[in-house]
Amino acid sequence: MEVDNKRIVTGFILIFILGILFAIVNGFYTSSTNEQLPLIVYGISFLSILIGAFVVIMFQFKINRMQIEKVLKILPREERMVVKILLDNKNMIEQNKLVVLSGFTKVQISRILQKLVQREVVEKKNMGNTNLVILKI
Repeated sequence: MEVDNKRIVTGFILIFILGILFAIVNGFYTSSTNEQLPLIVYGISFLSILIGAFVVIMFQFKINRMQIEKVLKILPREERMVVKILLDNKNMIEQNKLVVLSGFTKVQISRILQKLVQREVVEKKNMGNTNLVILKI
């Protein structure tokens, strides 16, 4: 599962803001009670962040899987086979290997990939004698 850079930066910014808020709360607590926040408060907060991250990752994985299943349902049989081969090969494969694994001819694979590129399901990158086919969904 690929994570978007914007989400990573947003997550770090939110954690940084949380740290600042803890410093402010600790300052107010220290000035009013002359003691620091108990260590358990920091532990519970850290555990909450971990549990929240785990939940977000699990939902993201499920959402991605549901999107892929929806796309596969609407694709014609040949295109569905190509997408499944891509999924089985870590979302990318060389076009000549795709020909071998699918059992289609070079011309058939070229036409199938052309349709998938038009639908923005896959992306092709030139690699000399062949293309690297990358799943975009």
